[in-house]
Amino acid sequence: MFSDSTLNEIRSRCDIVDVIGRYVSLKKSGQGYQGLCPFHNEKTPSFHVHPAKQVYRCFGGCAKGGNVFTFIMEHDGLSFPEAVRKLAGEVGVRIEEDKNFVRQSPKPISESQVRASKALELAAKYFNHLLAQNKEYAFALKYVENRGLTKKSIEKFRLGVAPAGWNTLIQFMTKRGFTWEDLLSAGLVVPKEDSKYKGYDRFRERLMFPITDKNGQVVGFGARALKEGDEPKYLNSPDTPLFNKSKILYGLSENQRDIRLKGEALVVEGYMDVVGLYEAGVSNAIAPMGTALTVEHCREIKSLTQKVVTIFDPDAAGISAWHRSMPIFLETGLFAKDVSLPDGLDPDEFVKKAGAEKFYELCDKAPQQITKYLKEIADKGVLGEKDRGRYLQELIPILVASRRLPDKGAVLWDDVSRLLAISFDAIKKLVQESPSRITAPTPAPVTTQNRPTPTRKDIRQKKFPLDWEFFKGALRYPEAFLSFPKEDWVGFLKDQELEAILLRLWETQSASKMVEILEELSKSQTCPEILDAVSEPLLKEVASTPNEPQWFAEVAKRISERRKKAQIHGIANQVRMSQRLGDDQEQIKLLEQLRNLRSASAPTPQEPTSPKTGPQDH
Repeated sequence: MFSDSTLNEIRSRCDIVDVIGRYVSLKKSGQGYQGLCPFHNEKTPSFHVHPAKQVYRCFGGCAKGGNVFTFIMEHDGLSFPEAVRKLAGEVGVRIEEDKNFVRQSPKPISESQVRASKALELAAKYFNHLLAQNKEYAFALKYVENRGLTKKSIEKFRLGVAPAGWNTLIQFMTKRGFTWEDLLSAGLVVPKEDSKYKGYDRFRERLMFPITDKNGQVVGFGARALKEGDEPKYLNSPDTPLFNKSKILYGLSENQRDIRLKGEALVVEGYMDVVGLYEAGVSNAIAPMGTALTVEHCREIKSLTQKVVTIFDPDAAGISAWHRSMPIFLETGLFAKDVSLPDGLDPDEFVKKAGAEKFYELCDKAPQQITKYLKEIADKGVLGEKDRGRYLQELIPILVASRRLPDKGAVLWDDVSRLLAISFDAIKKLVQESPSRITAPTPAPVTTQNRPTPTRKDIRQKKFPLDWEFFKGALRYPEAFLSFPKEDWVGFLKDQELEAILLRLWETQSASKMVEILEELSKSQTCPEILDAVSEPLLKEVASTPNEPQWFAEVAKRISERRKKAQIHGIANQVRMSQRLGDDQEQIKLLEQLRNLRSASAPTPQEPTSPKTGPQDH
């Protein structure tokens, strides 16, 4: 890749003591120098640098060693080519690559991109100067300080403030040789036809967060409103040839070294979370650019570490965010963990209150995302047919993505099979029929008929016989049906249309009003089986029969037994998930519930005197 002469020239110009001395406080010791190792925590110096041999070595916990190139690679989280180019630039060596080395040529950078990059870099310096030294923007500095940030974080992340006025930045930049096209290409301005300056500054009186690529080059900005009423609260640079928010993670350049050293990346929601965590001593956090996590983001993370923890805000949006991230991580071969912070705190708030050590402790103990998600489903208790179907649809993208991880994927499929009471073969078929990446479902074709074509009579009854016996019994004997608690059957019928009709009838709590609904159904229904069942009580006027046979009590009892079996299955799944999470107290509580449920008898409606045999459940 690089010619030997180029590498030797860089080595000869780089004194390893000077390079390492920028990062480590070195003291003379014998023929070399020593200091505290920058790659692990220690109190007694065990890190040695030998100037004559131009090498370093830690004789303590991490035992890392190498030359000037490997030091920059380890310390800055760079690849070998990146480290070579960085050192070459510092010592003024022109890069010459080995002519015998063949590689794919990088995408050429246009002159307009070069100028846009320089404009972004100057803008970042300007914004930072205004925040740090301009008294006119003391209110912005006060806001930053009130958020608990010090000079350490301001300098690390190069925070700044955008000036007031519609064209202050435009004037500043044009005086320094940048054109309107440069500023537009950099995303710093918004075009407007009737404007004297062709447009106006995109960012005005906002706290500015420079967004850098992996090499530390400014490619865009994130901006937070400082004044009440300014909308939106957060504003990003638009996508440009240099900046694509679906590929760049905030804080990756600044924190990549510590992500490598700690072997773990913490994914949070916003800029302030990343900066606030760093201020408190948590230096391996990154955040997407106000958008959902993407495969490109995950590939960037995977280039640094295999371990990921998501710590999103504990609101509905945050929960949804980590749910959506599961198949994305799995698609890139990562099993991420997720932290739920207590008391509704976001990461920045929690670390200020509890400190970095407690924060890292929560990250260490965090469960895998998928285990936590399955536990959430198990905690719902008994799942009806509709809920089982909904959760299965939500899990399909995760199951599809898990095909890339055969061993762990098999365990996941087994858990889903048990949790949703669906066979392993059925899951396999669903996954095989799904695309590699889940897309939006295709809308159903529009039919020209006014009503759906009726199905042949008895087909549905053969599929779910117990549901239909319960449905017919409810219509024949409304008083017994209305006395039967809905908690014992809602969610446990397998025919969703029958359950919806029965729930509507039950909620009337009136036999006469039930008749009114049945009359309405007789005019609107198209299913012959439902019409047949509805017609009987209407024509024979049995809807208010005072004496209910024991037959309906038997049917209701079997429905209750179905509920009980489902509850036992649900709690057994909760026990399984609690075992995975290592929650002993939760296991004891659930096992007690399971014992009580198994010993309890199923409730039934009042039992009359005419004995008949109840149907079998299917």
